Amino acid sequence: MSDLPSFSLPSIFDNPKGWGPSSAHPPSTSFKDVPYVLYSKGDKVSRAANWISPPDARDTRDNRNRNRRDFNQQTYGSNSASAFVYQAAEDEETFSLVDKRGMAAKKMAVRGMGRGGFSGRGRGRGAGMQRLGRGGARGAMQGGFRRRFRWRDDPTQHHRMTSVKPEESWELVQGIEFSRMADLSFSAREARVAGMYGSVGVYDHAFDRVTTRLEKPLRASGAVRYNATAREDPVLAQQTDVKVFATDSVLATLMAATVSTSAWDVVVNRVGSSLYLDKREGGPIDFPSVNENAAEPPADSGEKDASINLAPMLAMEARDINSNYIRQITGKSRVEYEANPFGGSGETPDDSAYKYRILDFSAREQKAESDSDSEAEEPIIGEKCLVALRTEVSGLLATGTGAHKQMFIRALTQHDVSAQGAGGALDWRQKLDSQRGAVIATEMKNNASKLARWAFQAVLAGADQLRIGFVARVSPRDRTRHAILGFQTYNPSDFVAQLGLNEFNAWGIAKALIDLCLGLEEGKYVIMRDPNKPLILLYKVPSATFEEDEQEDEPEAE
Repeated sequence: MSDLPSFSLPSIFDNPKGWGPSSAHPPSTSFKDVPYVLYSKGDKVSRAANWISPPDARDTRDNRNRNRRDFNQQTYGSNSASAFVYQAAEDEETFSLVDKRGMAAKKMAVRGMGRGGFSGRGRGRGAGMQRLGRGGARGAMQGGFRRRFRWRDDPTQHHRMTSVKPEESWELVQGIEFSRMADLSFSAREARVAGMYGSVGVYDHAFDRVTTRLEKPLRASGAVRYNATAREDPVLAQQTDVKVFATDSVLATLMAATVSTSAWDVVVNRVGSSLYLDKREGGPIDFPSVNENAAEPPADSGEKDASINLAPMLAMEARDINSNYIRQITGKSRVEYEANPFGGSGETPDDSAYKYRILDFSAREQKAESDSDSEAEEPIIGEKCLVALRTEVSGLLATGTGAHKQMFIRALTQHDVSAQGAGGALDWRQKLDSQRGAVIATEMKNNASKLARWAFQAVLAGADQLRIGFVARVSPRDRTRHAILGFQTYNPSDFVAQLGLNEFNAWGIAKALIDLCLGLEEGKYVIMRDPNKPLILLYKVPSATFEEDEQEDEPEAE
């Protein structure tokens, strides 16, 4: 009996005051300084040893499925910081991986070369060989890999430039993510129309018969197009009961902020109790972008700075095309309103009238269900907020009753379908008449931001019709000659819905930004869109910011 193993219970030290070891009996120091991974409730404790499916199992298909299921499970301790992770030395941190393709991609490339006719399985000398274009078999193989996995040689080609570079003296006030503006909703009301100024042309119905086979050349116009800021507008200055002053191009840019991908900026001047939303002279708001939302937009700069297909050159070309297009298709007759407030002696203004509207942006209480049929207005919450807005009426459409419908006219442009930044657009001269729906769908994808701004400008102007023309170059290498190929008309509110936008959400974005700016202290601010993140930034800038650039541009204009 003495050879039997003995067993004795270990001594247990009870802690009557709580849980864990007591101060009278401290724990052993044998496990001191041993790293320990904290346990997380989100961790899934798997098997310590898998005896069900050993590595040499015969049913490999079931084994693969089981391994895939186990791979999806979370590893024990993955939610907490591990003390066993390998720490790289300082000299190793300076190295970077040059080839970013994974091992699966490399194996696929090698396998493609074996199947492309080099394995020699076919009959005859040339059996199994493929007819390849420029670049040979290797170029065709790499091209298919890039198209399938969207791999690009230049990883920085989507890096967009800022519209204006923030300086050290600028102070960041707030940053607003696009996701925070998705649930905003508001509906502005029209208080009154302050007047119509300038002159506008009547649409010529001869352009209804324009097609790709009966195209008309676009004529250059020598008219002067005025685009003054809200602070320089003498008509807006006469509105004494208004707090906020803006133009349709600036407010439409804010309403379409979540659709934009390129950078833009709006200058905010807080003077006393008034708020001015202005554009920057020579900024991106003055120039309509081209294929801004395309997967591969036009390059901002290149080896040849004078290339006619760079984004700045295309924007300048689109601005001139729109001005010439509006004047040409509305040249039948003219309707005069009050004198143009910006006209100078010896200058010929363009055929666009200015319509001044006062919109009510006051927050109101919602009506109860029992009072929904009553005509009484909802009470205003807080102070009354009126916005004086200068909008544009591009043309008038004569009707059978002798009245005129107001039109907002713009033109889409096509430069070269084979150039970088074309966005995979169809050739309008070949497809506009036969596949008009596909052409319009492609333009809605590549120019979603620009079309959204035009749609909101038409809504702000209260236009009855939005007319979009199609203008293309006569020769892809000549940016001075263009031809009118067709047009498309929309109702402004319906076109906003076709673009997949919510008009109430756009009003809500404008309302939120206006309320944010009204709460600022007096001074000058800049609202700018981050070019590479879905983010709007609000900076406080010195009062003399951008004034030097405007003074330098004045002698050139004279």
